[in-house]
Amino acid sequence: MAGAWRGSLRARLMVGVVLLAAGGMVAVNAVSLIGLRLNLVDVADATLTRARDTVQDRVRHQTAPFDEADLNTLIPDGVYIALVDDRGRVVARTPGRDLDGQPRSRPDLPTPVPDGFAAHTRTVSARGAPVPRYRALSFPIDRPATVRRAPGTAPQPFSRVVVAKSLQPAEDVVYWLIGADAAATLGALGGIVLLSRGVLRVGLRPLRDMAATATAIADGDVDQRIEVARPCSEVGEVGTALNRAFDERQRSEEQLRQFVANASHELRTPLTTIRGWAQLHLHGLAQDPELIERAMQRIEGEAARMHATVEELLLLARLDLGRPLAGEPVDLGTITDEAVTDARVRDPGTPITAEVQGEVFARGDEDRLRQVLQNLLSNALRHTPPGTPVSVAARPLPGGTVELTVTDRGPGMAPDIAHRIFERFYRGDESRAPAAGGAGLGLSIVQSIAEAHNGTVTVRTAPGEGSTFTVTLPAAR
Repeated sequence: MAGAWRGSLRARLMVGVVLLAAGGMVAVNAVSLIGLRLNLVDVADATLTRARDTVQDRVRHQTAPFDEADLNTLIPDGVYIALVDDRGRVVARTPGRDLDGQPRSRPDLPTPVPDGFAAHTRTVSARGAPVPRYRALSFPIDRPATVRRAPGTAPQPFSRVVVAKSLQPAEDVVYWLIGADAAATLGALGGIVLLSRGVLRVGLRPLRDMAATATAIADGDVDQRIEVARPCSEVGEVGTALNRAFDERQRSEEQLRQFVANASHELRTPLTTIRGWAQLHLHGLAQDPELIERAMQRIEGEAARMHATVEELLLLARLDLGRPLAGEPVDLGTITDEAVTDARVRDPGTPITAEVQGEVFARGDEDRLRQVLQNLLSNALRHTPPGTPVSVAARPLPGGTVELTVTDRGPGMAPDIAHRIFERFYRGDESRAPAAGGAGLGLSIVQSIAEAHNGTVTVRTAPGEGSTFTVTLPAAR
């Protein structure tokens, strides 16, 4: 269960959200607390500056000795003051008290107080306390002055004054805010956990629905599809992509079933013929030597037909698997001349012409490209009346491609036939006669080979206007 929770997308998203929120809150709280403490220190420094100005003004206007008991009148409440003579000795001071008048530890001043000590505000520790508690400022007075520690005692001169203000109130405020911020942060994080859990549950519900639909399709309910409420959202894009994948899978399975059915049909006919002639011989019904010879010829012919069909099926299977083909420069002009010459030998009564415009080189597999041209020529000779002119052309095209065309002046094809002419095992009504031969795989092989070479094959035809098959291939650079 713990492993499943760690691997859960919802858990990981929730942890990420909580960590980001916690990091942001801690950063904001830390910056605010540091800023508050610096501000409180600045306030303390401003208080010390005002105290210095007040003391300087009183010393400047008072000629009589100061009384130690009246030093509190020179400074604001909560400020400590010490009078220092020329040798750095503290000759008078006020007790450490806070704003409420409660006793507080005095600042820990060095003995003697050196010249230049706290010429600028600085932090000093409190006597007996391990952490800094006071901001101190030391300054000389403008004129000689004296202080009397008790009535009836001799006044003692002093030349410098040290004033200090406790930072304990500021630190108390900071510590209180740290506790308050910690409690508020924990409360906010608890609320974020609950809210994110609910939001993620609702937000990830489409993914759970997708998983349920995919499971149902895997169990055999192939007609189910994912309902996509918002196609433009991320989840909607995933749902749309899965629906397309399911559609392609269903289409591929239907094509495979159709392919197997067509292949079975094509192989069943020659197998039935072979079995019939074999049974005729085994049952002793074929005693005539001529009939036996005819049976053997028919068996051999049907076996050759099955062998050719199986070879074509294997070639299509290899092309469907995407196995790499050779990528060498192929001279289409030479292939065109050789294919046309062979076709003229096979069908001397048909006028077949070849036109090659300059040097035409394609990059690919020479044997497969030769098979493309042979299949197109065989298709033109098989499905046109005897003597119908056929022309073959190879030419380079702008943009780094070459074109191979096979044109006949036969009866052409209707649009519904031309639309399906490259389907496997498809044969138009005109070619279903036994004399036509073939299993309806020739043009499918042409298309598969062209696509394996990153090329295309198209047909332009109309009833009574003949047919032109065009193969476009990448040129060899």
